[in-house]
Amino acid sequence: MTERLSPKWLWALPPLILIPLLAVHFWPRGDNTWLLNCHNELYDTSRSDQLQHYMIADFVLYGSAARIYYRYFTTEGKPVANIIMQGKRLSREDDHFPLAMSTVKHERLGPPDALPAHFNQLVNFSDRNLAIDGVHNTSIEVLQHDPDSQSMVVRFLPSQAVCSCVYSR
Repeated sequence: MTERLSPKWLWALPPLILIPLLAVHFWPRGDNTWLLNCHNELYDTSRSDQLQHYMIADFVLYGSAARIYYRYFTTEGKPVANIIMQGKRLSREDDHFPLAMSTVKHERLGPPDALPAHFNQLVNFSDRNLAIDGVHNTSIEVLQHDPDSQSMVVRFLPSQAVCSCVYSR
């Protein structure tokens, strides 16, 4: 077991690592795949009118499946909470994405009083919907779309939150 790798095996390692990475990057995604990265600034007017948190929301829509990753940060960039939702895409329109999320997991990384109101509202709303209906329905409506810069402005329903996003297909 104390043998060293021969030089010819060392040359084989980079292609073995690089080929899977390139395959994932260039794998054809098809017309029904959307990867959206959205961001928003969150204010809590009951505490003050200053910026309280940042939110990053990643939407992965592939075929009829859907995943949403919400990440919340302080203004200093410290993570405070995460929400992961998994479910399905109900239709295949390019300007409206109705989603039915059947699994919602959330993680608090900070003290309860330091969490953004958006996190608490989304967790409470989705937990209630899952308990009553077994599904949390939400949707993304495209308000503006610029294919040249691969950006869009979207509205999330039912919350009516508006975010700017970049995307890839």
